[in-house]
Amino acid sequence: MSGRSGGRAGSVGVERWAPGEPEGDPQKLEDAYATVAHSVSLAMAKELDCENDGGLEARPSPDPA
Repeated sequence: MSGRSGGRAGSVGVERWAPGEPEGDPQKLEDAYATVAHSVSLAMAKELDCENDGGLEARPSPDPA
């Protein structure tokens, strides 16, 4: 059995993909990325039972600290 790369048996082919320039308002995209990062961080802090949720607020604050 060979992978897409035509290598030895059991190998896995890898395709490289790089996104183009994101479309939309740069500030809105930045806020969206910050919201996702905050949500993941808060979920991890809760899962790890960090005291006071690691100091993270319940809602993200898109304004720089």
